[in-house]
Amino acid sequence: MDFAQVVKKRFMCRSYQDRDVPDEVLERILDLAVRFPSAGHTQPQEFIVVRNGNTKYWLAWAALDQFFIAEALVVIAVVSDTRRSKARYSERGEKFYSIVDGAFAALLVLLATVNEGLGAAFVGAFDDDEVNCWACHKPCGRLALSRSASARSLHESCRGFPRSKSSTTSGGETGTWGGGHELEAGNL
Repeated sequence: MDFAQVVKKRFMCRSYQDRDVPDEVLERILDLAVRFPSAGHTQPQEFIVVRNGNTKYWLAWAALDQFFIAEALVVIAVVSDTRRSKARYSERGEKFYSIVDGAFAALLVLLATVNEGLGAAFVGAFDDDEVNCWACHKPCGRLALSRSASARSLHESCRGFPRSKSSTTSGGETGTWGGGHELEAGNL
């Protein structure tokens, strides 16, 4: 698909078919996503792929009850290791550049997903403490991943085959990419 078609076909998909997203499709999406631009080439973003139903449900709850997240067969969380930006740019890197870089990365995930013929939705509204607890492996009585304490979850993006355009609005099961740590499939 050419770039103009990809941009024009992008929409916020909130209803998905019960069809698995093949691993090779996810690999192609993530291969493009890791090419996001970043301030000073600090590359603070990592991508966490979640397929486990319990984890997706918990993320949907932490995303202020946006339960279409749990319906998606795959969720990709864009997480920023703010230490990378902070080391080069101090507080501005931690509080600003890492967030802008995360937005670039999330947009590439969305566009790469559309290019694969899938639907996706960007989710930026969530309880920071709950999602950061999940991303940083801090004890909180919730599911957790093995992440560094400086990781900050920025965006969740779900994807799958859309049920129909009318259900949308215009506009071993896990891993990480972008320098991330390997995750234990049983935790997700």
